[in-house]
Amino acid sequence: MKKMKGLAKIVFLLFLLSFFCGCAKKMEVQSLTFQGMGTVLSVIYTGERNEALENAVKKDAETVENDLSYYKKSSFVSILNREAHEKEVEVPSHVCRLIEQSLEYGEMSGGVFDITYKSTGELWENNGNKIPDDKTIEEKQRFVGGDKVSVNCAGNKIKFAGKGVKIDLGGIAKGYAIDRAGEILKKHGVENFIVNYGGDMLFCGNKGGTPWSIGIKNPDKPSEILKKLELGASGCKGIATSGDYERFFVIEGQTFSHIMNPKTGKPVKDAKSVTVIGENATVADVAATAVSVALHDEETVEKIMEKFHVKIYTLSGEDSVLKEW
Repeated sequence: MKKMKGLAKIVFLLFLLSFFCGCAKKMEVQSLTFQGMGTVLSVIYTGERNEALENAVKKDAETVENDLSYYKKSSFVSILNREAHEKEVEVPSHVCRLIEQSLEYGEMSGGVFDITYKSTGELWENNGNKIPDDKTIEEKQRFVGGDKVSVNCAGNKIKFAGKGVKIDLGGIAKGYAIDRAGEILKKHGVENFIVNYGGDMLFCGNKGGTPWSIGIKNPDKPSEILKKLELGASGCKGIATSGDYERFFVIEGQTFSHIMNPKTGKPVKDAKSVTVIGENATVADVAATAVSVALHDEETVEKIMEKFHVKIYTLSGEDSVLKEW
């Protein structure tokens, strides 16, 4: 039987209590925690409790999940996967723009980020608990590629090149949802906050006048901090972490990463952890997935770092060696 597993995120907040202790005397600190997107979603912000803000954040997270989830049959992603090979399908403008942006990111990444990976990736979920054979993978791979999706956001319509093309926005949707939550907080006048959706985060402002700090842990030794990072005392930074330490599945007694290589149609190998710091959570989310795929292709990783303007930290190998790009 195939089993999906999950572990705690490798990036964690350092001195988070100091945020509370340092700010509590000067201003109130609020926290909101709720379930969504198959994980725990949380927001920490300064100021008086604002129920309208909190309700807006929760409602928006629900909207993103309902619209973009591959696993919800009523989502627009699922509707596209069922119908877009036959005709143009109209979607909400934000869905169209995100798909268009995803295709652009795919080109920027050299194809290692590709929302059509699911055309082959679904084999690993729906193959009767058997490892797909190379011939079947090769047949499905002809449906993979950004050129298989046509986008017309002037009319908010999407069309797929043929039956068999499938998309999954799992490599961008969480970061996108985080950034949307951040915009809601800003519109309500909040400057200092953390949005943490399942370990991917957006930090804005600071903690009591000092920079936010995070740590990168050794997944094999959770008490060991491999690197401490300061994010700055103003503006916003997005952080995302991908890796096979966090989510994986088992087929025929073998363990595989949940991250698929769109170029091979197979799970990536040895991407124990990839942590990316970017200008926002969406960029960090995409880049973390892309780097996980391209981990052993230094030229591609360096191009991703340059084009996406991100800082990258990777862990690979049996000794979990941390590399700073």
